[in-house]
Amino acid sequence: MEIRFSFEEREIQRSVRKFVKNELLPVCREVDDTGVLPDAVKDKLFSMGLLKASFPEAWGGAGGTFTGLVIALKELSYATLVPAWLLFENFMLAYPLLNYGSDALKSAYLEPLLSLNRIGAFAFTEADTGSDPLQLKTVAQKVEQGWLINGSKRFITHSGICDHLLLFAKTGDGVSAFLIESKRKGYRAGKRESFIHARGFDNGDLYLEDYLAPDDHLIGRADQGFEILLKTEAVGKIAFCALFVGMAQRALDLAVTYALHRTHRGKPIGARFQMTQVKLANMVTKIEAMKAYLFHVCALADQGKDVFMEAAALKLFVAGEIKGITSDAMEIHGAYGLSREYDIAGLYQTAISAQAVMGSLDIQRVIVAKSALSRMDLGG
Repeated sequence: MEIRFSFEEREIQRSVRKFVKNELLPVCREVDDTGVLPDAVKDKLFSMGLLKASFPEAWGGAGGTFTGLVIALKELSYATLVPAWLLFENFMLAYPLLNYGSDALKSAYLEPLLSLNRIGAFAFTEADTGSDPLQLKTVAQKVEQGWLINGSKRFITHSGICDHLLLFAKTGDGVSAFLIESKRKGYRAGKRESFIHARGFDNGDLYLEDYLAPDDHLIGRADQGFEILLKTEAVGKIAFCALFVGMAQRALDLAVTYALHRTHRGKPIGARFQMTQVKLANMVTKIEAMKAYLFHVCALADQGKDVFMEAAALKLFVAGEIKGITSDAMEIHGAYGLSREYDIAGLYQTAISAQAVMGSLDIQRVIVAKSALSRMDLGG
């Protein structure tokens, strides 16, 4: 499949690549370790307005495509996940606000999220539940002034630094989605996690203790939360996969550079050893397939099609291949791949997260298999 970007999408790609080369790559090690962008780099990132690409102009966006945003995420992740993850988390709140929120909520919250002047978060996971809404223990009870919410969430990125969250809670026999403000009484950030794949990220527990959400902070209808969750996570998986496609390209480039400069008896190992060439060939093939599938699913999303199955299949494919790609790149580096002096070690560690974040691979297999069985059962 030939990938054809519009003029606007090519301009996003060009400008982000320039930003990555000139601004991000020189500081990527520091950013990965601390999770913080230098002020000058942060100001430049914010001025680019990348998250606005896929949102309507009426709500502070640029009226572009979802593909444009995915291009930006892929290019940013070539250097470090930190700025791309900031865009990603804000997208995971802004998308359901746009599609299910009231005009009043969109007017108040979308523009600050899209401009990155406010930090967003997405809160579904709890200590005793992974992907099953029926196991949620956080409860929202209807009261005269709104909804009284009690419960806790686990592994929530930005829960300690965010301004607003999309939070899912049980409402009777169903699930509802709420806009939560971290500065309101009843919200408390808990223990921070320390992950091997993202040392500088803010991630951890949050607690809601008699948190009162006004009636107009209910997103969509009461008990519509499961639908909102599925729709948001479907497009979210596409954006998530873009991060690892960008990372895969970086791993390949590092491996090629090493294979050209590391010599054995005066000859580059890339020219001397066929097994090194085999690894590079496999990496190139996998990355080209990942890019083609990524932007194919983006095109479906931009056409307004249901991408629930395709997003799961994309995540299953990308999460599986990024492990092999970074492993091969690390193996090409030999013992130097274990040293933190070389960037490939960090990429290898980060690649592990693709398996678990945004739904386990087993859950994606169930989604894809059920879709295949359903289509065959319908004669198609």
